[in-house]
Amino acid sequence: MYNHQLDAFIRAADMGSFGKAAESMFISSPALIQQINLLESRCGFKLFNRTNHGVKLTPAGKSLYEDAKTIIRLSEDALKKASQLAEQAETTVRIGTSLLYKCRLLPEIWARISEKHPELRIEILPMAEYENRGTTFACLGTDFDLFEAVYGSKGWKGNCQFLKLSEVPICCAVSTAHRLAKAEKLSMQDLNGEYLVMPIEGVSEELDSFRAEITEKFPTVQIINSSYYGVDTFTMCEVNPYVLITQPVYADIHTNLITIPLETDYTMPYGLVYANDPTPATRKFIQSATKSKK
Repeated sequence: MYNHQLDAFIRAADMGSFGKAAESMFISSPALIQQINLLESRCGFKLFNRTNHGVKLTPAGKSLYEDAKTIIRLSEDALKKASQLAEQAETTVRIGTSLLYKCRLLPEIWARISEKHPELRIEILPMAEYENRGTTFACLGTDFDLFEAVYGSKGWKGNCQFLKLSEVPICCAVSTAHRLAKAEKLSMQDLNGEYLVMPIEGVSEELDSFRAEITEKFPTVQIINSSYYGVDTFTMCEVNPYVLITQPVYADIHTNLITIPLETDYTMPYGLVYANDPTPATRKFIQSATKSKK
C-alpha cells in the first residue's frame, strides 16, 4: 500500500542512527542506507544530515517524517477495513428492509438455510425512503445485498438479479370513505369512472398489460401515474377518492386503506432482489434459497 522505504526512514529518524535502525530491523547497515538513498533520490532532496555522531532530519525530512507516519497509519487502516469487508463478504448477507420492502418470507427461508450453512449470518439494515428506484439499485450490492419485493419484470431487468418465490395477484386499495370500501371483491367493471393510481409504464410487463386492457375496455377510467410507491403515494390515496393498484403482500403498509381482491388473472412475481455481482455469502444464500423452495 505504501513504499516500505518509509519504514527504514522512520526507524532511522527515531533512533538517530543508521546502524541502530538496521539492527532493530534485522538487516545490514548498507542495506538500510541503500533504502534511504533510494528514497532521497526519489524525493529529490536530502532527508538526513549525516555526521560521525549519527543522523538528524533536515527540515524537509521532518516534514516527510510527520506525513509518512500518517500515510502508514492510513494505509494500515485501509488494509484492515478491506480485510474486514472481504471476510464479511464471505460470511454475511446484508438484508435491506423498509416500509415498502419488508422481510415477509425471509425469516422462514433463513430458518431453513441456517441449518445447512451455520457459517452464514444475516444483518438487517434499514433502507432509506428513496425518491426513485434508481437510488435503490445504486445501493444494492454496496449498502445491502438483497431485499424482498414485488419484481418489476420490465424496468428492473439489468439492474439486479431476481429469485422468484411466488406469484401475487393484483388488487385494489381504497380509503374507508370510498364508495367501493365495503366490497368483498371487485371486478374490472367496478373500476369504471374511477381514478386509478398505478406505476408508470415500463416497470412491469404484467401491469402494462393490465393498463392496456383497462384503457381499451374502460375508457372512463383515469390513470394517475406514480413513478415510485412511497409514503406520499399511500397518503394521497387515503385523502383522495382514488383506487390504488397494489398487491396483497403490501396490505400491511397502507393500514389506513382497505385492500380488496380484484377479479383478474394478472399476477406479479414476488421474491428476492439481489445484486448483479453478488458477494460469495449472498450467492450461497440464493443458491440455498433456490433449493429450499423446490
